[in-house]
Amino acid sequence: MENNETNPLVIEMTDENGIKVKVEIVSRFEDGGKQYVIANDLSNDTDSYILELKSTEEGDMLVSIDNEDEFNRLCKLVENAEVEQPKE
Repeated sequence: MENNETNPLVIEMTDENGIKVKVEIVSRFEDGGKQYVIANDLSNDTDSYILELKSTEEGDMLVSIDNEDEFNRLCKLVENAEVEQPKE
């Protein structure tokens, strides 16, 4: 899963309310041996998502983070800018 300034990665996903939204993957990072992405909602300047990136036989898959402790820990990492931005 790659993106850069000239070719942003935009995907359509279904949010927790069953509504389809287009998001742009703006960052990818690793924590605790797992891969994560930060995705910004293109229809709303304030909504962002942290999703786990899992590799399967069918390819890469974005998965919501259901564990509240894990999600809160990742939010703190992102808020404190401890997540490296991808190199261009």
